[in-house]
Amino acid sequence: MIRLRTLRGRLVAAMLLILVVAVCVSSLLDRLQQGHAVPASEEPYQDALVLAGFCLPSLILIWAVSSWSLRPLARISDEARGVGPMNPGARLSTARLPNEIVPLVEAVNGALDRMAAAFEAERRFTENAAHELRTPLAVLSLRLQRSRQSGAGNATPDWPAIEGDLAQINRLVSQMLDLARKENDGRARQTRPRPIVNLSRIAREACAAILPIVEAQGRSLSVTIPDTMNLRGEADDLRDALRNLLDNAIIHGSGCICLQASVNGPQKRIEMRVTDQGAGFDAEKMAGLFQRFSKGHASPGMGLGLAIVREVARNHGGDVVAFPGPPGRIELHVTAAD
Repeated sequence: MIRLRTLRGRLVAAMLLILVVAVCVSSLLDRLQQGHAVPASEEPYQDALVLAGFCLPSLILIWAVSSWSLRPLARISDEARGVGPMNPGARLSTARLPNEIVPLVEAVNGALDRMAAAFEAERRFTENAAHELRTPLAVLSLRLQRSRQSGAGNATPDWPAIEGDLAQINRLVSQMLDLARKENDGRARQTRPRPIVNLSRIAREACAAILPIVEAQGRSLSVTIPDTMNLRGEADDLRDALRNLLDNAIIHGSGCICLQASVNGPQKRIEMRVTDQGAGFDAEKMAGLFQRFSKGHASPGMGLGLAIVREVARNHGGDVVAFPGPPGRIELHVTAAD
């Protein structure tokens, strides 16, 4: 019985149908040419014999050709079974595949590459997060143990230090969750339109939020941006990115902090520049500057701020660029709305 859900079955059924139609049409035309309006064949089984003579070799040929054509598909099916967490680098071979199947296999390999890259990024993220959390948790545990041991002497626990440890852990966890949310939102929002937001207003709101911190350090903040810079994006994410850039200038820089913006080129590229009068970025550490948990030895931060900035920039079709200092300079590039 022919199974029409298989490629081989469909080929056989199609060829049989073509043969039947061809033999019937040929027989009808032959009889019409002989002047017989209604065929009353002297040899009633002649057409059946002709059909059988054609069908048997055709079936054998179809079966042989389909088996030869489908053999590479069975091979890549076996290769696909070997792809998994224990062998993430395995890919499907395109050797001897039909040309019609090669684009599908290449698309599958591309999807496997993206999944492997995401798997590796999440593995590094988990390892780095565990490493970063280990130290503050160990310090907090030590403080609590000391408080318990000195409890008999009515010694007062070092509550400010304990609260500082908890605040550090809370800040780290919050930034990790924020980065994970932005990565997931970036992938989800690729399929739906974004609202138009005014980046100028968002930048002024971010500057107003950090102004008390700047003034408390005896420093100044200069803002030079156009009144309107519209783009399609998420206002909260853009505000977080600008806030992280300004926080970076507050923590690592010195002197006046300047925020400047301009719209350049025919593609209406928006460039947001944050500069300060500090030493700036070390040229030797530029390669890993935007990696998760990348920070200087004396940095009080978690090393996630610039990683969040890069994720937001890429989610908005742009990127972030840092320049070796001095002075400190970093730029956020996005594309304005039409």
